[in-house]
Amino acid sequence: MTIALLIYLIAPLFLVGFMYLSGARSWRPLVTVPVAFYSLPVLVVIGFYLLRTPIQQGKYLAELGPILSLIFPPEDLYIPLAVKELAEGRSEYTLDFGHKYVGHHAVEISVPGKAPFGKIEQELQVLLEVLEGDKLLYRDGPVKGSGFWGRNDHGLHFTRYSVTEDLPVSRPLTARIAVSGNLDAFLKGREGATIGITKVSDE
Repeated sequence: MTIALLIYLIAPLFLVGFMYLSGARSWRPLVTVPVAFYSLPVLVVIGFYLLRTPIQQGKYLAELGPILSLIFPPEDLYIPLAVKELAEGRSEYTLDFGHKYVGHHAVEISVPGKAPFGKIEQELQVLLEVLEGDKLLYRDGPVKGSGFWGRNDHGLHFTRYSVTEDLPVSRPLTARIAVSGNLDAFLKGREGATIGITKVSDE
């Protein structure tokens, strides 16, 4: 990386020197070449910024979407795509949704409010099936979750997958989620807990 940076910084100077030794005496080309060369990265960054939304949504250059979402995160990036409230005695949930951005997604159990200090004790597992119409596109689980702690909520993430590697973007899909384990015990003292599909960090 350091060598590439040095080459980038020195190359225009060598080019200007070569032009001068070749007989160029006008100041315009001698100044224009290094200015244009050094301005190129800035123009590239501006171009990616202006085109960030369609790239993040996978309309083209989808492989760059997760990187641009880390640098220029959309305001709605982490808003759940579909949510249902968890209920005692109910273990299966169906969600209709569509992916808005490329990158990593997960099944999320979210509990309003800040988490109590320490580990989120749980023995829950989740099985995820994603369908497009009647066609099964993706299946994973049952898997245990990993805890997360946010400003306004806390909970668990399960079965992390990638858009567009595992599932498509911008197409209507249906998620069938089966929760196993003692869900009723988990819900005690966790009023308003929900389950849904959400975008997660691409780090």
